[in-house]
Amino acid sequence: MYFTFLLAVFLALISAIPQIRLAQAKGFKLKPMGLAYFIGSLGNILTGNLVPISAQAETISLSGLLKKPGERVAALLIAAIFGIIFGLTGGTSAIVDFVTPSIIHGLMAIVGIFLCFVAIDLMKSQKRTGAISIITAVITWLICKAYNIPNGLIWAIAVSVFFSMLDFLFIQRRRVDITAIPEEARESGDFRFWKKSYWSEFKFIRPCFSMPAIFGGMGLICLNIGTNISFGSINAFLAGERPRLNALTIINSLADLPSAFFGGAPIEVVISGTAAAPWPLAAGVLMMLLCAVLLLTGVIGRLGKFIPPASISGFLFVIGFFLTFIPNFNSISSIAIIGSHQPF
Repeated sequence: MYFTFLLAVFLALISAIPQIRLAQAKGFKLKPMGLAYFIGSLGNILTGNLVPISAQAETISLSGLLKKPGERVAALLIAAIFGIIFGLTGGTSAIVDFVTPSIIHGLMAIVGIFLCFVAIDLMKSQKRTGAISIITAVITWLICKAYNIPNGLIWAIAVSVFFSMLDFLFIQRRRVDITAIPEEARESGDFRFWKKSYWSEFKFIRPCFSMPAIFGGMGLICLNIGTNISFGSINAFLAGERPRLNALTIINSLADLPSAFFGGAPIEVVISGTAAAPWPLAAGVLMMLLCAVLLLTGVIGRLGKFIPPASISGFLFVIGFFLTFIPNFNSISSIAIIGSHQPF
């Protein structure tokens, strides 16, 4: 059980690194993101929220469309303030309570399809690595289901990541071709946080509330609400718990503030293997703490070239198809059958 717990944390950390490197390629600094991870871990400890937050490709890509640092900060600030107010007033859970179960299951089924497309898209970028990841993940998952092996998702992630990375690094002898880092995202490798020179890299960026920033903030609000409900519910389902959507919305909004003000990327809810770990809350907190330490010490920047993004294709495909699409599609069918027998 302890081994499975640590394995889930390690694999969640591995899956976060490609998204973190994507943030740097979009011009965000890495070290300020460490502050966001610390706040995320503290928030989960205080609220009991088991859903971790981490670098999320969708939010990073959307906020990365704003090229001026001041406009990015303004957009993230707008989204964060709205998220805090929305979470405190219970707005996120109110949306779930307002809509019918069939709509929620339909939303989740669409998210499952979306994750499958993301997995296939990652495979296209590194075909051999992605194919190995998906094939080994599916085979492992089916074997675990057939023989009732516990923690099947974690084993599917472990096997797929191990074999795809083994092939990429040692058989193909390749390294990740990291896109040239924009000047504003470049950082020194100094990890001595007790030195004044280390903190000189944390330069406050003044927000610029232009029209692009306002529209960008509105887009981030819509995206964050949707991913909080869908991804948060998937993580809770994997853990066998009820999602704490309002707490999750407050936590990721608060976490984005220090990161954004110093040029870092936002971190939002992600679908994480820690939700399937023996102690999902502790696993998510430990994963976020490790990410924070590795970011603040500059280690993640050096690890990026050894972890191909396509190695997580299998993980996304198994969660998307087997754990999200099929159960929710079956739920929609059940509701439809029951509803068809109701008198008008």
